[in-house]
Amino acid sequence: MKIVAINGGPRKAKISKTTMLFEAFLSGCRQAGAEVEVINLREKNIKNCIGCYTCWIKTPGECVQKDDMKEILDIRAGADLEVWATPLYIFGPTAMFKNFLDRSIPMYQPYIIEKDGLCAHPPRAEKIPDKVFISVAGFCELDHFKPMSDWLHFMSGRGLGKVRAEIYRPAAEFMSAPPLKAKVDEILAATEKAGFEFITEGDIREETMKIIQQDLMPDKATFLDQANKFWDWEIDRWKRRREQSQA
Repeated sequence: MKIVAINGGPRKAKISKTTMLFEAFLSGCRQAGAEVEVINLREKNIKNCIGCYTCWIKTPGECVQKDDMKEILDIRAGADLEVWATPLYIFGPTAMFKNFLDRSIPMYQPYIIEKDGLCAHPPRAEKIPDKVFISVAGFCELDHFKPMSDWLHFMSGRGLGKVRAEIYRPAAEFMSAPPLKAKVDEILAATEKAGFEFITEGDIREETMKIIQQDLMPDKATFLDQANKFWDWEIDRWKRRREQSQA
């Protein structure tokens, strides 16, 4: 199986909780025998879509802009499965991930068809790869992922490929807290296991998902207290730095 894995997080690997889960899942996929090619959008030059329709009219299937998106589309064309990852920003994907989707318009035809009672553009390829979706959020409730999940499934129905699995990790900023290392190691091990299970069994087991999504804090009150203390600490730390640099 050829997997093309696309990471829409802007942060570098050492601090990116998205990348922590993304890499753990892909490690499990590789252990199960999958071939994986990773695309980190933060490393690519991808201009904004300008809505010129050149890719539909003048040069069907090819964008007028000369940047890294052509290479990405070529790589995606060979995928059996795509793994998409993005942190949750204002209850949706990052701007760079949305821009990546906008620039995927050459993969579709301009014609309008009716699909499941709604209008859609048909894909150029005969088969669109299935998707596995990974996201993290700072909030502690899983419900914060619902708008993005609904959006993802709506797009799936409009020709973006079947959503086979979704991995959501709330309270993700606490994954870098040293006192929680044992729990975080357990979460990452389960995420790796999820990748192995998906390739070998075609799904992620419920017990594996429960470990991935386990609570990092004993209750919401503790979460709120610790989260706000962290931000106070960070604000004070940078305030002291500014004062020292001005002294």
